[in-house]
Amino acid sequence: MTVDKATGVPARTSLRTQIIVRGALRSLVIAALLCLASYYHVAGMLEDGVVEQLEQFIAERGRRDSEPFLQTERHHRAVEQALLEQLQSVPLATGAALFDDYFEPWPDGTWRTRTGWYEGQLFKDGLQHRGFTGFIGRDVELTPQLRHRAALIAALLDWYGSAWTSTGQYINYFVSAPENLLVGEFIGVPYLHQVPADSYFPDEIFVARANETQNPQRQAVWTHFYFDATAKMWMLSSLKPVYLQDRLVATLGQDILLDDFMQRTLKDALDGTENIAFSADGSLIAYEPLLAEIQAAGGTLKIDGDQPQLQGIFAAVAGQQRRSGVTETDEAFLAYTRIDGPDWYLVNIYPKQLLQDKAVAAATIILGIALLGLLSEFAVLWLLIEQYVLAPLRRFIRVTEKVGEEGLSALQGSELPRRPDEFGRLASRFRETASELEASRQALLAVNRDLDAQVAARTEALTQANQRLATLAITDELSGLHNRRQFQQVVPQELARLARLQSTPLWATLAILDIDHFKQINDRYGHAVGDQAIRQLGACLAALHRRAGDHCFRLGGEEFALFTSAEQVDGDKLQAFATHLLEAVRSLAIEVSQPEQTGRLSVSVGIACVQANTELSLESLYKLADDALYLAKQSGRDQARIVLLSGSGSGSGEQATTLELGVH
Repeated sequence: MTVDKATGVPARTSLRTQIIVRGALRSLVIAALLCLASYYHVAGMLEDGVVEQLEQFIAERGRRDSEPFLQTERHHRAVEQALLEQLQSVPLATGAALFDDYFEPWPDGTWRTRTGWYEGQLFKDGLQHRGFTGFIGRDVELTPQLRHRAALIAALLDWYGSAWTSTGQYINYFVSAPENLLVGEFIGVPYLHQVPADSYFPDEIFVARANETQNPQRQAVWTHFYFDATAKMWMLSSLKPVYLQDRLVATLGQDILLDDFMQRTLKDALDGTENIAFSADGSLIAYEPLLAEIQAAGGTLKIDGDQPQLQGIFAAVAGQQRRSGVTETDEAFLAYTRIDGPDWYLVNIYPKQLLQDKAVAAATIILGIALLGLLSEFAVLWLLIEQYVLAPLRRFIRVTEKVGEEGLSALQGSELPRRPDEFGRLASRFRETASELEASRQALLAVNRDLDAQVAARTEALTQANQRLATLAITDELSGLHNRRQFQQVVPQELARLARLQSTPLWATLAILDIDHFKQINDRYGHAVGDQAIRQLGACLAALHRRAGDHCFRLGGEEFALFTSAEQVDGDKLQAFATHLLEAVRSLAIEVSQPEQTGRLSVSVGIACVQANTELSLESLYKLADDALYLAKQSGRDQARIVLLSGSGSGSGEQATTLELGVH
């Protein structure tokens, strides 16, 4: 309380102070309520946004992390179907005879695959084979049925194994039989040539886990995951039993590398969160704080009462019916998803404290903005009171005092009617502030335009890179032609398209070319000249076949393929086609290292021309062309053999007619 010095009585509180204090108290109460309401409102919005973000994040992670396991099961289904088809369609005598092409007896009493199937050999199909080994126990009775099945298993492993192990995600692919037979491709290791003679694989976990006793449901099964300390890699095995007429005939197996999955689980999480992965039986798979214990336990570390927090997470997630979603505990939101295949759970732990911190920060900002607004309002109020209440009142008091002394003449010359107007300067300041804000807004727009341009440029670069990768995936780098993968995809599509056009009879023509004595070219002139020959032949074939519907391929090594279609085909046209092809190749000049010498190329060609229909397949068309190619080689090379087939399109129908032609 203040005291008036002249009278000694308590001074009255000024009008300005009363207005400011009372207004400040009321404004502070309103600001506090606004802050509290903002906190709950922001917390609710943040929770909805976080849940939506977590659902999107975990669903995408579930799809991405499930794909390798689903792909493995697709591998098994493809091999199972192929094996069963072979076992039922290939005659017993044919398969049993093929057995000796793959296996040979060893001095230790076992039968194992010939070394060429691992080290690399040119088989009678004209292709290079390598990479796999096989083992048959020494006490196994090699009946014709077992020889038949062993040969077909080896052939399938030869066909599929390298394709899947070459992806880098799998380190092997193997097929076993109950009679103690195992054939497999193990990257970089002739594994089944190194195992002891007394090995008995049906008792090994990677075979027994899928047998009738441990797997009566006869479904694909997964072993527990483990950490290979020597290779420093995480992995697990997938097994699929194959039954023929209710009898177990084989077990398919593949080991999957989990390093990428583990890294994503441990590192790829939203800011401030962490991931955990565990199996349906409560075994921990990946969790950063317990990584050493998980490795030491070899994939068998269980979630138990020693980890109450993890036990609560497991209980909250394992009881959910949805494949992926978001649930919560007292401390965190849990974004969960099921990993298909081994039946694992992946959970992203989002602490609720993060949400609370964000809500508090947002509410604090709102409170700060509100207080700044109140301070500005009080300043303006202070000026208004001073200008329009206190100052005029003081001038009026002085005038009234002079009026009491001097009379009404004291009003003359008073500046009260001419007091300065503060609103002019305030409006000017507002205009300046608006100008500064507009300048800031324009600068921000300029920055945004620059960012948009950068994003567009990088998007274009990424698009071009993706297009380049897509081209490389279907193109043989050396010849510039389409590769075998594209051959196996394009030709069946073309055959299906031709078969659909029933109104016009169409003919499918497949030519298989093989460079004559290509090994001698490499041996005599070097591989650089051999590569040059392949490049020039590829350019020659591409130049000869530019019509829509024509396709050129390099199938591998010195083998090439041409595919075309036409409405009218006869022997004369095919002979002209073959003659033109042979002469074009003969005209190629290959530069060699010897002075004044030029390498010349010739090719052997097998041509199959078949009237298109729904029964025509790539395999049947290829076999006709390949058989013709074999005749061309047997007849002295540098020539073409032509098969013109009309009727069923497969060569087996009663109305089919075959015309065989030769071109030198």
